[in-house]
Amino acid sequence: MKSSKIDGLTVVIDTSICGLRLALVSPGEEVPTWRGGIDETQGSAARLAGIVTDGLRATSRQISEIDRALVSCGPGSFTGIRVGIAFARGLFAGREKGPEGCASLGLYAAFEAARLGGPVAVYLPATRSAGYVAIAESPDNVSLRPFLLDAFSAESGAVADNFTVLIVGTWSGLCEAFDRIGRPYRVENSSDVADACCLAMCRLAASGRKLDDAIGLQPIYLRRSSVEEKGGSGAN
Repeated sequence: MKSSKIDGLTVVIDTSICGLRLALVSPGEEVPTWRGGIDETQGSAARLAGIVTDGLRATSRQISEIDRALVSCGPGSFTGIRVGIAFARGLFAGREKGPEGCASLGLYAAFEAARLGGPVAVYLPATRSAGYVAIAESPDNVSLRPFLLDAFSAESGAVADNFTVLIVGTWSGLCEAFDRIGRPYRVENSSDVADACCLAMCRLAASGRKLDDAIGLQPIYLRRSSVEEKGGSGAN
């Protein structure tokens, strides 16, 4: 990955999973300068700018000090992703450079693979029968794949036995499918995953690395139709 150093303050925006998560990050800081957010999806768009302002005020910083915006493009909420990208674009309107995009779920899967010392699969629901799975074979080898529950089977639906399986939020159909084949999994609270995704984005921002070959601002929506368009039939 090509990279160049970022010197100023970075605003991290993740509206993809649970309400919104925001952070201000300085280069080289392992811990964000400030972090905030809400779990409520309803009304979060109207509060986003105000919460960023609160963060700047709390840290005695100015909006002019924000040199970079790193925004999650999903996978996640259709409305949430649009709100996050639109805000980031507005914040950088008139500047020569624009905001950068990343897949926060992929960053989270990579962090979990590093923390657990083995491959991880993180399943995020869109509907009762469709979603995405972030496959982290290692911290440096992560892919996002659409997933359709009605195509699930012991042969094609589950990742290899050496993977730790994490299911985000309430996806009872997938839990039942794994129960049928006797495959262990762990259910993760959506709010906790949203926090972890934001922190994973903060770690990337703190590295000062510019994502010249990032996914840009191409959203990855969690709707059954968008999953089907991508030809998703399972994790393998």
